Amino acid sequence: MEATVSLDYLWKLIQSLSPDNKRWLAGKLYEEVEEEEKQRLKPYTMEEINGWIDESLADEKAGRVYTTEEVRHMMENKYPWLCE
Repeated sequence: MEATVSLDYLWKLIQSLSPDNKRWLAGKLYEEVEEEEKQRLKPYTMEEINGWIDESLADEKAGRVYTTEEVRHMMENKYPWLCE
């Protein structure tokens, strides 16, 4: 169950913490922000997209491809509950 808490309530709660707990909370918040920033999506460049296309074409030319039937067979073997 998720509860909605007002920012005003959170601020009052934070103010009631001991200095050590405030430092701990600040550290956790900074860690969380850094992790979110690492995971933030960035737009792809045309160079990246063209690189992927070139790799795919090279794979196709070298025969490193699967037919739809082969992929379905691999999926059925590895994840049978997904292919029912």
